[in-house]
Amino acid sequence: MTFAATRLEHCLTDVSRWMSANRLKLNSEKTELVWVGYRYGLTPLGSGGPSLQLGTDTVAASDHVRVLGVTISSDLSLDKHVFNVCAKCFFLASATETSPTFTRR
Repeated sequence: MTFAATRLEHCLTDVSRWMSANRLKLNSEKTELVWVGYRYGLTPLGSGGPSLQLGTDTVAASDHVRVLGVTISSDLSLDKHVFNVCAKCFFLASATETSPTFTRR
């Protein structure tokens, strides 16, 4: 495990302890991890990065995460987010033309 991963794991342990002391729980099932780097310099690790131990649970790294509805990739690009938004818009446009419940104004 790298130095950064070890420090992040210690930080998560401290946050988890603080939350427990304040009657809160850090939900490891909803915790996402992405190792980032910029596109032209360091190679982004993405899902190839080390996973972290959060109490008795393991949080695996992924290639992209969602933060407040925005999908961010490991190279800090918004390509995946733009693709998801365009796919939803295409689906809605298709649904309005084929479904009688959607009407144009």
